[in-house]
Amino acid sequence: MTLTVRNKLIKTFLVISILYILTIFTAFLIALLNKAITPPPTIRIPSFLDKLSFLKYNFVASILSVFSIMLYVPITIIFVLIFFERTQSAEVIFFIMFLCGCLCEGVRILIQIFGLWSTFSDLLFFCGRIVFFGRILTSLSFIFASIASDINQRQDIERNLAIISTIAIVFTAIIPLNTAKISSTGTVTWGYGALFSITRIVFLIVSFFSFLIRAQKEGSLEFKKIAYFMLLLNIGYSALIMTDNYIFFPVGLILFVLGTFKYLENLHKLYMWK
Repeated sequence: MTLTVRNKLIKTFLVISILYILTIFTAFLIALLNKAITPPPTIRIPSFLDKLSFLKYNFVASILSVFSIMLYVPITIIFVLIFFERTQSAEVIFFIMFLCGCLCEGVRILIQIFGLWSTFSDLLFFCGRIVFFGRILTSLSFIFASIASDINQRQDIERNLAIISTIAIVFTAIIPLNTAKISSTGTVTWGYGALFSITRIVFLIVSFFSFLIRAQKEGSLEFKKIAYFMLLLNIGYSALIMTDNYIFFPVGLILFVLGTFKYLENLHKLYMWK
């Protein structure tokens, strides 16, 4: 994939993300004006959150976290275009896939307006699939960024992107959804939830150590920093997608933004002289 093609794709994604956010925000505004917003059941995941009084459920925090993740996407894309427009970095391409996954969280707003969560409609089912697809995508993107971004594999970027997309689509298609059980964050629950959470953690650990191994192999301090800040931004992201209280929201947002900025900053330093 040439730089020109990559940059055009990123710019196209930027436009799509802005239109997507405007659509979601418009739907939310209409529902707000019509007083049609109905908070989902307070089914908290993990369930032990109910036992912690300082993590009291708050619907507004959940809504704010979703909008924060959505707004994060176009802002970060602009940052990527400014600092990586002339940089041939495969990690950037996989990071864009991570942003695609983040954008999928926006449909949770739709679940929480017009009482959609209380229905068994095809739209609710579709929204549940989209959220799951996004979370698979965010998990896989850093795996590939850490193991499939060296110089020898740059010619295989399109193939690797196709592999990520195929894996995400297949698992999204086969995972059973429970549209009768909507979590407090406005997420349609799915089967094997504990197994999926463990898998995401394993993917994160593998990505972390893969970056550290590359740092050791190439004698690069930047790769070592990239590993730690990748871990930081993923912790922040995980906190935000679990947010249904006013503690998770600021903590998750700070870690997410800080981790992202430092991750991209060190990636930029790494390729600045290449």
